Amino acid sequence: MKKLMITLLAALVAVVTVSAEVPAGVKGKKLRMALVKEWGTGTHMIMHINGAKSEAAKYGIDLSVIDANHNLAKMAEGIENAVINKMDAILISHGKADALTGAVKKALQAGIPVIVFDNDFAVDEKTANGKLVSMDQYDLMMGLLSQMALVQALDGKGNVIYNRVANVPPTDKRHRIWEGAILPTYTGIKVVNTIDLGTSNPMPKAQTALETLLTTSNNIDAVYAVWDEYAKGFYNAIVASGKKIPLFSVDISDQDLAMMQTHPEVWKASAAVNPSLVGRVQIRLALKALAGERIPRYYSMTPILVKSADLPKERVSMKDLAKLYPAWGSSDAFVEPWMSTLKK
Repeated sequence: MKKLMITLLAALVAVVTVSAEVPAGVKGKKLRMALVKEWGTGTHMIMHINGAKSEAAKYGIDLSVIDANHNLAKMAEGIENAVINKMDAILISHGKADALTGAVKKALQAGIPVIVFDNDFAVDEKTANGKLVSMDQYDLMMGLLSQMALVQALDGKGNVIYNRVANVPPTDKRHRIWEGAILPTYTGIKVVNTIDLGTSNPMPKAQTALETLLTTSNNIDAVYAVWDEYAKGFYNAIVASGKKIPLFSVDISDQDLAMMQTHPEVWKASAAVNPSLVGRVQIRLALKALAGERIPRYYSMTPILVKSADLPKERVSMKDLAKLYPAWGSSDAFVEPWMSTLKK
């Protein structure tokens, strides 16, 4: 019996040892990766960059960050330069598919894994070759969480001012839930006005648009923002009007949290994903691709619904949300045993 136990223990140790062995594709290599972002300012983007940097540093990866400052041509150039400089992997944040697909194909054809956040590319399976991942914040679920919060607050009946930002992948997904699920299911919800002012400097535009509507209508029961940049403008308009119209949204920032805490009777809830975790997961997926392991073509992060009613009286930041929502603080997605060995 004792010999059997020793044999089983030895087998277990062998399995652990094998599973922790760093794959040849990354073993002993000084890896270099590029993170190409459409823009890099604001709480959300800074947290995303810091998350990627922190995860890269953990594994000894040299990560270069390219901020295109809303210039899509510069973004495409950044991807192409990463190919020319033979980066081991390329991480992408946002951008427009029609402007970047050519550059992305060049990377894939060079055998470089491309891990994309908040975008997707029409690339055939042969070109993708198991090295392309399109990540999102589970925008379908974020839409559902935030929109159902509105439905529940109104008991399924009321006049709503709705925010639609067309032709942007994440906001298009959120809209599909509203149009395809919420409105057909809860027929008592009536959209009295739709505001879509594009992606350029939307906050002041949203504020002006809603202020105009609030002066001409007294039968608005709720406002929905498909993006928090609009939500901030809507919030300012509602507060300035002196009315207590509930606001529901998607995405979160430190500024959003301060607004929610100042007027919890207005900004009720927002569905969001921790952007630092997005950066961390992108690095892990890139490592798995370089290791020759299977990676998914699509992957969605897990969102939470941040409610003003859950927030304490003292000021909180996005970092503090982990104390209120455990899922906010960490994710073990795509962490492999050999990555612990790589850290050493």
